[in-house]
Amino acid sequence: MGNSVGGVLSGVNPFDYNPSSPITLFLFQTCLILLMCNLLHMVIGRLRQPKVISEVIAGVILGPTVFGQIPNYTNTVFPKESIPGLNLTSNLGIILFMFFLGLEVDTEFIKKHIKTALSIGIISLAFPFGCGCLLAIPLFHTYANQDPTARHVKFTVFMVFIAVSISVTAFPVLCRILNELRLIKDRAGIVVLAAGIINDILGWILLALSVILSNSESDPVNTVYILLCTFGWFLLYFYPLKYFLRWALIKANELDRPTPSPFATMCILFLMFISAYFTDIIGVHPIFGAFIAGLIVPRDNNYVVKLAERMEDIPNIVLIPIYFAVAGLNVDLTLLNEGRDWGYVFASIGVAISAKVVSGTAVAKLHGLYFREAAAVGILMSCKGIVEIVVLTVGYNAGIISRKIFGMFILMALVSTFVTTPLTQLVYTDEYRKKIQQKINKNTDSDNEKSLFESEDVIIEDSEVHSLEKFEQIRTFYPSEVITIINSVDSIPPNLELLDLLISGRSCSMKSIHNTQENMVSRKSSVSTLKSRSNRIKKFLSPHKEEMELSMATIAEAPSSFDAIIPLKAVHLRMLTERTADLLQSSAYYNDDPQFTASTDSVLQIFDIFSRISKLPFSSDVIFSTVREKATNIVSMDYNETDVILISLKGIMLMGKNNLVLNDEYSSFDGIYSHILGVNELSSSFFQTIAASLKAHFLLHITNSSGKLVVDRFKIKSFNLLLPNPNLSSSDYFAIHTLIAICYGELRNGHSLHATIFVNSKNAELSNMLRDLFSNDDWLDISILNIVTIDTTLSETSESSSFIDSVMDSGLINKYDIEESTFIIPEHLFSKYDPFNEEVKETILHAANKKFNVLVAHYNYHNTNFKKSESIS
Repeated sequence: MGNSVGGVLSGVNPFDYNPSSPITLFLFQTCLILLMCNLLHMVIGRLRQPKVISEVIAGVILGPTVFGQIPNYTNTVFPKESIPGLNLTSNLGIILFMFFLGLEVDTEFIKKHIKTALSIGIISLAFPFGCGCLLAIPLFHTYANQDPTARHVKFTVFMVFIAVSISVTAFPVLCRILNELRLIKDRAGIVVLAAGIINDILGWILLALSVILSNSESDPVNTVYILLCTFGWFLLYFYPLKYFLRWALIKANELDRPTPSPFATMCILFLMFISAYFTDIIGVHPIFGAFIAGLIVPRDNNYVVKLAERMEDIPNIVLIPIYFAVAGLNVDLTLLNEGRDWGYVFASIGVAISAKVVSGTAVAKLHGLYFREAAAVGILMSCKGIVEIVVLTVGYNAGIISRKIFGMFILMALVSTFVTTPLTQLVYTDEYRKKIQQKINKNTDSDNEKSLFESEDVIIEDSEVHSLEKFEQIRTFYPSEVITIINSVDSIPPNLELLDLLISGRSCSMKSIHNTQENMVSRKSSVSTLKSRSNRIKKFLSPHKEEMELSMATIAEAPSSFDAIIPLKAVHLRMLTERTADLLQSSAYYNDDPQFTASTDSVLQIFDIFSRISKLPFSSDVIFSTVREKATNIVSMDYNETDVILISLKGIMLMGKNNLVLNDEYSSFDGIYSHILGVNELSSSFFQTIAASLKAHFLLHITNSSGKLVVDRFKIKSFNLLLPNPNLSSSDYFAIHTLIAICYGELRNGHSLHATIFVNSKNAELSNMLRDLFSNDDWLDISILNIVTIDTTLSETSESSSFIDSVMDSGLINKYDIEESTFIIPEHLFSKYDPFNEEVKETILHAANKKFNVLVAHYNYHNTNFKKSESIS
């Protein structure tokens, strides 16, 4: 005992299992299991596979199949005496998991889609159940009751269990797959969710029945008693106790709290443990009691989400992975040493997948879905995942199936889960989904379903106003919609500030502007309104009130494209993890209303309020995405080629004890690029994917002044446009249009600003071109727009000097007021191989070191080759 207390310093071997101190070996086993699970998921997760696959495979590797072949490995690391401790911990985790699974069942959603849910859910369960019964016949005669020391199993019990194993659907994994494939609000996704909930509930009922039959097979009368007790317990919880719990939570104001109180959480956990204990002592299984307890928690005000957020981290991170790894430890694939064994493996895989696909596709087709759409429903319903592993583990521990059959069906579960995502993507492609959506929209009554954006006052069918391939089109261009991507809460303030300048407060519909522009006679002014010496377009904000009022009246009388009402769409890019709370929140968006807005998302509510104040047409969406899938989900969302996609990202954050900027500077673009990807939780290929697939105009806003506590709200804002290209292209025109729109927005808000265009000396006539282009727009007379030519001769002969270096060396930038200023720079090519050209890279690098903001503008060429206009010099 003394040596035991002294530990390894006293010569104790930590791998010798000590029943009086089992925690020592348990901690090592836990570390090993979690390490293996997460290392595998780093690889398998890239294939868009759920974490349960990594956890089970980790158990298989750590078990007798792989590492178990090492001499003395199993007796040292996983001795038989230590397994009960792992089982106890893992069973606690699975009880909590089943409680969370009960939280996910939305009875209101089932009622809304009751016809679809019952028909597809029942038939997609019944047909595979029948196929499983047929498969059970040869399996029973070949493998059942072969071990004389094991318990004797009746055929009926064995048949019911095999049929359940073949017919279940993993609802939690299904929700995650629907989120990753962005099917959660598609017609096929709604059908799958409704059917999956029913399938899941019926599957658990059948599993409970098989366990009851197994535990009471010696006395059939006990089966009736157990069934009656289980049904009575369910009625007790689902009716009086459910309503009492809701009443008590309302009385205690729990449903309105942002986080459930410790007392309320303890009471709900107490109800869960009591229910699990009761179902265990009557001979069912504790997981069914936990599932029943999860069903009664009220869903008002997203209370189930708040409860899951408070409770789930430790079970999901530690306990549940141990459960699935222990299931893998029980798999010994070396037992499958005969040809017939692998024949049954492939047969079970084929029956499990094909029975689900055939039944799900047939019933979905009868409900009016198109064939490939219905096939996607069938494929998704074939997903096994977590639920199948739990079912098999329950059956194995109950002695219904042997270790050999357990290994066969674990392989079936892994394969059927693994192929669900790629088969769905193969059958139900993004292009096909868009065609389906177009057909659905055509079949919808346009009078009843017309969107705000489809009203006559907003949309005009004229491609010229959305085109920006000539310099003259700067004046008439406007995007059909601005779609802003919210990647993090920190990006909201700079995002709203930029939107306020670009599109807020506009008063004229696009149709009226179009008509006004058609009636205007375009001409060039022969009298210069520019001061040629300073290249300045008039004064900014005359101190005389009369001039200000006259200017504002002029804006109202002569609308331009800069006054056009542009719809705003906010897309919240939320992180999708393995957490139950994320799945619960995502399932809250399986709303089939196409005009769904920000009613349940606090971030989108901010943009909803902003659009109401600004009187802008508004829509919103939520995309749950992993880090790897963010770019893919952005480019695959619904948008037009004439839209502008605005992404605001965090750059250098202000930090430190006194909120000061750290003195460290980045010496290369690669350093700041890596920092931007990391701080915004973006994958290394994020911009490459955007550049390769995005078919809309693109604005990238990088903010390097976030986190500053003291901001001078009265400080004159500075916007600087960099035009280093000697031959101006559409992206340059887009950047010029953006700067002028910002100037107009500041004028409209009555604010002061400094706006400067730094242009390549080969385009020295830009000031005259702008003067002639806007000669009919009197509102521009009260804007400051300094145009400065930069001699690029020296930078062309020097390898180290860039356009931004020349601008900084010109002495025209106040180095003390540069913070919080914004530099706009066009990106011409935006190539998938190297998204940013050297000038953009240098500007982003300078912005990080000097703490100013960057706005990168790219004009989409609609999948044509790179175009550029002739030099305007």
